[in-house]
Amino acid sequence: MSSIETDSFEPGNFFVRLIYSVVYVVILGIVRFVLWGVLLVQIVMHLIGAQPSTGAQRVGKSVADYIYRIWLYLSYNTHDRPFPFNSRKGSMD
Repeated sequence: MSSIETDSFEPGNFFVRLIYSVVYVVILGIVRFVLWGVLLVQIVMHLIGAQPSTGAQRVGKSVADYIYRIWLYLSYNTHDRPFPFNSRKGSMD
């Protein structure tokens, strides 16, 4: 994981980051419902005796990675903003 530069903690940057953080908290609340949907699909698949859905597994992994990126940003572990303010793809250092 990359270290955070101390020169980026200027007062003007604080308010911009605060606005982005509020937006990401709202996005996190919305994305949570997608993860619940994936969970319900997998539970239903398990109950009917079928194999876990590989499509739901891919969606679940993608959602979990996205949530992880949001938490890294919110906890000041990175300055890289997740999607939609930055590219969806990126390294998971």
